Amino acid sequence: MISLKAVQAFAAIVRHGSVAQAATELGVTGSALSHLLRDLEGRLGVPLFDRVGRGLVLTEDGRRLADAVVPAFARIDQALADFSRRRIELRISTLSTFASAWLIPRLVRFQARHPDIELLVATSTRNVDFERESFDCAIRYGQGDWANVEVKKLYDDSLVPVASPQLIAETGLHVPADLGRLRLLHARARRGDWAAWLEQAGVAGIDTSHGPVFETRAQVVQAAIGRLGAMVIDPWLVADEIRQGHLVIPFGPVVPLPAAYWLVWPQRRGQARPLAAFRDWLEEEIAAEKAILGGRDGTGAGA
Repeated sequence: MISLKAVQAFAAIVRHGSVAQAATELGVTGSALSHLLRDLEGRLGVPLFDRVGRGLVLTEDGRRLADAVVPAFARIDQALADFSRRRIELRISTLSTFASAWLIPRLVRFQARHPDIELLVATSTRNVDFERESFDCAIRYGQGDWANVEVKKLYDDSLVPVASPQLIAETGLHVPADLGRLRLLHARARRGDWAAWLEQAGVAGIDTSHGPVFETRAQVVQAAIGRLGAMVIDPWLVADEIRQGHLVIPFGPVVPLPAAYWLVWPQRRGQARPLAAFRDWLEEEIAAEKAILGGRDGTGAGA
């Protein structure tokens, strides 16, 4: 008979890509874990890993086994956790800028309403795999057409220029053509935003290939507040900075984009109390934000 502990050891090594880290997770020594792996390979009669230097690379047989057992152990862990810790814990994966610019400043209201729900918020630019990772929900950006998840649209993305009021006063920024006199600030993953906005605004002759580039839009927001230049962003993500007077929208138009922000969660898990509470709270926050903004430009003008 094949040992279930040996299969569990194999799944842990696949998840971590390291015998040492898998041993730490399972609370055993590295040598004990290696012995379990050798025993499993011996009983199956095939090698599961190729030893490349000091690392391990799955063989074709190993990949086939991993595709079956790793998601199975993840489901077992999820099912067991649902009876204890996960009743009061909510694990959220979200985009970095959405987290820092919109979600985190508002979480105090969620915690005031649900003090018993413990939040774990992680940021990532990739879509989490709910089969392999222990997240309850995620904030994603796109069309909302992902497989094997339930989705709820939060709001549609759009673009509008913003800059500090001091910079606007210093440079005499009055019409879109004046942007040619300013530094244009960029986020690394959104280098095309300025070109998209200028095209829709009917502005030609401005070179968008130059200007400081930052890793995230949250960093670009701070650079704009610091008068380094102007940026283009969804007004939702800078609504607080606009209300506080740190940033100003000098002119429109607000250019809609085809993508949106979505709350997504695994199928059949939508009724868990922490997730349902978070989903309802997000819906209320979005509705309140729409009422406060009045228009899509973040100033109430509806430009």
